[in-house]
Amino acid sequence: MNTYLLTWNPNRWPWDTEAVLAPLKKRGFFDDRWSCGHTKRIQIGDRLFLLRQGREPRGIMASGYARSIPYKDKHWGEGRTDEALYVKVRFDAVLTPEVDGVLPLSRLQTGPLAAVNWRTQASGISIPPLAASKLDSLWRSFLEAGGQSPAVMPEEVSTPGLYFEGATRSIAVNAYERDPRARKACIEHYGATCCVCGFDFAARYGALGQGFILVHHLVPLSQIGKGYMVHPVRDLRPVCPNCHAMLHKSREVLTVDDLKKTLRKASFNNPIQTHARKKRAGRRG
Repeated sequence: MNTYLLTWNPNRWPWDTEAVLAPLKKRGFFDDRWSCGHTKRIQIGDRLFLLRQGREPRGIMASGYARSIPYKDKHWGEGRTDEALYVKVRFDAVLTPEVDGVLPLSRLQTGPLAAVNWRTQASGISIPPLAASKLDSLWRSFLEAGGQSPAVMPEEVSTPGLYFEGATRSIAVNAYERDPRARKACIEHYGATCCVCGFDFAARYGALGQGFILVHHLVPLSQIGKGYMVHPVRDLRPVCPNCHAMLHKSREVLTVDDLKKTLRKASFNNPIQTHARKKRAGRRG
């Protein structure tokens, strides 16, 4: 998955972000299309960020994923008779700049992010991997500070509300609405360490991994209906992406306890770990 920067100048084209919020809150995403300049490299699933330019506040105001490769259509500019390149976007987070603010340029010009031309007016520029990783982390922190939450991965589609979850929908895989406050309450109770394997992103990656973890719903999708009220301690558990994938790998969602047993069994039968156990036993003897 590559990352690209799309741009919007409200002085040149109006976009009613208020109209976007209703479907975004209801479904957890909003589908639209956006000009991608001259870029033809964007692939389905690539990460996209929208940069507001032209007037203050200037900075990142939306994020999403590409749902198409670039294609030509009538130019968006008034009076233009030529064509422009577009890409279909599934937005997972959209801010109204005058109300919510934006992730400002001042926070995008240090460290790995300084490698990106944040003053560009051109849509579709590529963001280097290291800068993209930092941007994802910074964007998530900025949204969560404002009570929102972007998608961590395609199956983690977040939307504000109460602790209610419902309306199964299809993105890259099935997903259902998640509330950032439920996620936060779960992590505050259990910590940001995987409850299956014990992996701690902060211990491994330092400040970059601080607070990063996925949240797994113990109640299977097939049992979740509209209006289901999630209890963040009873129904949610923090898990790393690897364990999350394994929980959902089979047709039947594994329980956390079952995956723990599978992990212990696999570790016990692992030749390397068996050798390490024998060495430890030898030292004790």
